[in-house]
Amino acid sequence: MKKVFSRVLPALFLAALPAAAHAGGSFDSTTILRIEQDSRNGYESKRFVPLTQFLGADFDKLGDGNLSLHLHGWLRANLVDGSSRIGNDDDKLDGNLTYGYLQYRFNNANARVRAGRFFVTEGIVNEQVDGVSARTDLPYGFGISTFGGATVHTATPPGQPNDGKGDGIFGGRFSYRKGGLLEAGLSGIYESSAPARGTLPTGVLSGNFGSHRLVGGDFWISPLSMVQLSGRASYNTETSKLAEQSYLMQVTPGKDLLLSATFDQYNDRDYFFSSILFSDMLKKDGQQSRAAGASATYSTAKYGDVSADYKHYSRDAGKGDRFGGDWRGTFQDKSLRTGLGYHYLRTTPDFAILPSASGSFHEIRCYALHDTKGYFASVDLIDYVFKEPVQGKDYAWEALAALGYHLTADLSLSGDLSYGKNPQYDNEVKGLLRLTYNTTNSGKGATK
Repeated sequence: MKKVFSRVLPALFLAALPAAAHAGGSFDSTTILRIEQDSRNGYESKRFVPLTQFLGADFDKLGDGNLSLHLHGWLRANLVDGSSRIGNDDDKLDGNLTYGYLQYRFNNANARVRAGRFFVTEGIVNEQVDGVSARTDLPYGFGISTFGGATVHTATPPGQPNDGKGDGIFGGRFSYRKGGLLEAGLSGIYESSAPARGTLPTGVLSGNFGSHRLVGGDFWISPLSMVQLSGRASYNTETSKLAEQSYLMQVTPGKDLLLSATFDQYNDRDYFFSSILFSDMLKKDGQQSRAAGASATYSTAKYGDVSADYKHYSRDAGKGDRFGGDWRGTFQDKSLRTGLGYHYLRTTPDFAILPSASGSFHEIRCYALHDTKGYFASVDLIDYVFKEPVQGKDYAWEALAALGYHLTADLSLSGDLSYGKNPQYDNEVKGLLRLTYNTTNSGKGATK
């Protein structure tokens, strides 16, 4: 499959170039060369030199003007033997078509049809699909959307014959909207039966993966101009239990002040039922993860934004509180942006999942970015101070600096260099070079 993508993806973009000359749209390309040395006590030293190419293109007003083509994907070549961090070191080429679809927008009812590989993000649905989708508005404020096709398979976990996904997937959403007052929807996902597992480590369930089948609802309501409420909840039809629920309230008592409150709850076994990465949770019933918090942000044109936030975490493995604040400023006609933040995570001893981790720590971050017509530069420093030592160290920090030049209005060249220390590495050095091209075409060969 990797070899197929490494050949098909460039062919797709080359085939689309003639359409770009006669249609409006945009094209973007980012080339990244990363260089990293991995040196740890007791392990063989390795050098990682992957070259990654991201390509994206959007072509509008094809055919009768209502048809458009959208493509995005990436390719990676490992330039040094053994430079693959994930999977088989013998894999020199890798790639993926993130999305590639044709879309037709109708002139009435806000209707559209898509065909190809695309993402569906409506209500409780958040899926990548190879197939067809359609949506349209209905009379009296109602609307309907649907999708169906083949699942997009991801990397296969080590020791497994597949990624645990079924071969087919379909679903949709039925909604009602009342102007700027409210919107509510009911949605569902049904994936074909999960395939059989491979040989799993001791303690993990054998048999099948969990099948991915959910129903749920979502809403957005604004009873007053200064108040917005939104939320969603999903129900796992395979386990017959609530999988997750999430709610957000935002209040703007003044144009410069934003207040918000959130509540999230996940029933781990039911929410991760179809994930092999969390398959061990299938043995345990009733585990819950909850988070409730609040934040306030005050914005001024002269001094920037100041925010404070608090969140309480609770789960069977322990409890924790995270609180702190941030300041973000913009100066020199928005060419200079800077920020400073501090947060503290205070937890019970059993909150950290790994026994070698420290559940409680201080987090300090500061950064600055400067962008001009000729060059752009940034510095970023982040520091973690652990309450309890992790592998004999009380801290972990990293400093990153970036410098780039606008070679033309559409083309820029930049480089990043970072250095840090943490419990895993005494000295960690990473660097990369990045070549970015972004252009917009208004049609007939003219750029905007």
